[in-house]
This record gives sequence, C-alpha cells and structure tokens, in this order.
Amino acid sequence: MNVLIAGACDDTGRCLVDYLAKNTDHETYAVVHEEEQKQTLEYIGQDRISTMPSDVEELNALTEEMDAVIYAGGCDVKTNDQKVIKSVLEDTKALINAAARNKVKRFILLSAMGADDPQGSKEDYLYKKREAEDYLKNTGMDFTIIRAGELSTEKPSGKVKLEESINWIKDPAVSCEDAAKVIAASLDSDRMTNKTVELISGDTSVEDALQKM
Repeated sequence: MNVLIAGACDDTGRCLVDYLAKNTDHETYAVVHEEEQKQTLEYIGQDRISTMPSDVEELNALTEEMDAVIYAGGCDVKTNDQKVIKSVLEDTKALINAAARNKVKRFILLSAMGADDPQGSKEDYLYKKREAEDYLKNTGMDFTIIRAGELSTEKPSGKVKLEESINWIKDPAVSCEDAAKVIAASLDSDRMTNKTVELISGDTSVEDALQKM
C-alpha cells in the first residue's frame, strides 16, 4: 500500500513514518512543513519526501498514486497562534480535497480529544480540528478519525485505551509512539473504517484494542 503522511516531522508523524518503514511492507511517503526538515527522514528515500505544496495541481499529483493518506500534523496549542492554527486547518482541507479528487481509499485524520465539545484554553484549536473532521466526513471517502489525548514524547507503554467515547479523566495523555502504532494498525483494520474514536494510554494492547472496536 502506498501511504502518504502529512505532518511527518511533527512528533507523531515522525514516529509514524519510522514505524511504518521499519515494521510494515507499506511504501511510505512523507510531507513536511519546511525544506530543511527533509534530512531527518532521508532514510525512506529523498524522492519520497516533499514539502507541503501550495499549488493545487502539485498537491493532486502528490496524492495521485496513494492508497491511503494520513494527516498527522498539529501545532503547539499553548501559543494559541491563530495564524498557525488556521494554516493547520487549511493544509488539512487541501489534502482532503486532493485525496478525494484522486479517489484515495482511506484518509486517517489525527484529531484531538475535546473536538466534540470545544472549550477551555484550546477551544480555537479544537474548533478547527472539529471543522476538519466534518469536512472529511462529507467527502464520501472511507475515513478514520483518531481523537488523541495530550500527545507526549514519553516512552511508549504499548498499551492504550481506544473507545468511541472515553469518559472524562483529569489528565488524558498518550505517547506519540503509541498513537503512531494505533494509526498504523488502522490502515489495515476494517473495524476502524468510517469511525471516530478517542485514544489515551491504557491497559490494552493496540491489537486487542482494535479488535474490540
């Protein structure tokens, strides 16, 4: 399967590129924000790394041969930079449009817990993530939306809690590596097709968590 990962130099995206390259037979392609970020992913092949095109035709060409597209990007919500938050939404929509135009089989969107009811200090960011979710659902493509808790660079536990709705807890979190493993597993799981799920650290293996969906 040809898999395109956007946001590939963000924490989760980088973990995902690494996981797919080392543990699957999928052909991995990456989209990064800046030209200088390419060097961190050179091990997958320089011809498989692109910067995010601003031109619609270039973006269409980038997704043309893909079987799946994953948007794993985000931004530092603590800064509450409206320009950056807006650009994340615009990039997501542009990628969704290109994937839909090329009839890509599956689009996976990394979203955020709280997007169903945006509020608090992350309200603006969560509204944008919810808008991206709704936009994706309206394309008719097969989709998976993963609303992750607070993403961390902590050592992965290999255990998660994955449900369509997780009851409120004080500090929902999940390591980027565990989130990446869930995203990777979703590529090959019919149980994750056309579903919106929430993800935090837990006590269930990724494989068992997906089987329960």
